[in-house]
Amino acid sequence: MSQPPPHYILFSHSSTNSGAPSSILGHPTIQYHYANDSPLAIWPQRPNEHVLVLDYDPNSTKPPTVQSMSKEMAVTSLKVEEAPGAAAAHDNDPKNDRMYIIETTASDGYVNFA
Repeated sequence: MSQPPPHYILFSHSSTNSGAPSSILGHPTIQYHYANDSPLAIWPQRPNEHVLVLDYDPNSTKPPTVQSMSKEMAVTSLKVEEAPGAAAAHDNDPKNDRMYIIETTASDGYVNFA
């Protein structure tokens, strides 16, 4: 059996002005979407809402992909990093204690994730 995907998902945002990823990591709201769900559910529903789609197929050998459904935001990379302290809290848990970090940018340099 292969290792499960990272258990944690965080995001880092940078403006197009600085270009450098933020050192502040945010916690996105997670919503699971399955192949037989309506594709309309993944489009932003409110003004200033940004939807990122992380596509992970456990039966594929390809790495996961992530894309933005918002015209004001672009995904610049998807990284897998160590999640400091995560393994110590769950010594007997078989989950993958690494984390995905989704790096994003916006054309105006400001994005409200609230």
